[in-house]
Amino acid sequence: MGESARKLKDRFKLDKHELEDVLLQIRSQFTPSDLVRKLGIEGLLGHMSVLSDSAILRHQAAGNIVISPYNESNLSTSSYDVTLGDNYFREREPQGKCTILNPYDEKKVRSIWQLCKAKTLHQERTSRDLTLDDIGENISDKDKVIMIRPKSMVLAHTTEYIGGKNIVTTMMKARSTWGRNFIEVCKCAGWGDVGYTNRWTMEITNNSEHYTIPLVVGRRIAQIVFFEVDPILEKDYTGNGKYQKGRHLADLKRTWTPDAMLPKMWLDREVRK
Repeated sequence: MGESARKLKDRFKLDKHELEDVLLQIRSQFTPSDLVRKLGIEGLLGHMSVLSDSAILRHQAAGNIVISPYNESNLSTSSYDVTLGDNYFREREPQGKCTILNPYDEKKVRSIWQLCKAKTLHQERTSRDLTLDDIGENISDKDKVIMIRPKSMVLAHTTEYIGGKNIVTTMMKARSTWGRNFIEVCKCAGWGDVGYTNRWTMEITNNSEHYTIPLVVGRRIAQIVFFEVDPILEKDYTGNGKYQKGRHLADLKRTWTPDAMLPKMWLDREVRK
């Protein structure tokens, strides 16, 4: 606890939880310069901290964190586990001799990604002539799965609409157990933005040289870490982001489509000049 926080605690005889609530309100309503210039309070916003489970719940109640649907079992000590959705894009084989992908060209980008829907394990087994013994235990024939071929990547999405607002931002990490099973979830592209509270797109890669790996829809695939940050200057992600324009959860759920997973570098500000 910083010196300013201790003075505030002693002055108003606050317990730990009451002090945390007061600091949260202060951080939400004042910039660092306001705290120094108007209130004479320093040191309350000069840090960026990972939120613990209790802090995640507190910020969720304050409207700074969105998690929908929310499952208490997926809340860890300092992160929230997210689950795999049932839509994904798989890379198409090249047509013709040209193998150039211009990521700034919308037509080129759309031409190389094929939208797919997760199938049941039974459907996948039938099409691949596999037995249950080939698959192994703990995945049933009724489970929907996404089969990731060796050394390949798919674009997939979380079931959850999740993120931070106001004074909270986010970062995605793979579950460590998946890393030990050849699976990468977001490579180095897992940083969130203040205001992004949508479904997350994941660049899921199977690093195995030989083995196809089934991912089960609805099971945990990654984790979101939350950070408390200083108030932003002006617009949050909804002001200029490519993958979310609305702020209200109901609107995001109504308007989300798998197309949101496609990389849209043709909308980069350098291209639009």
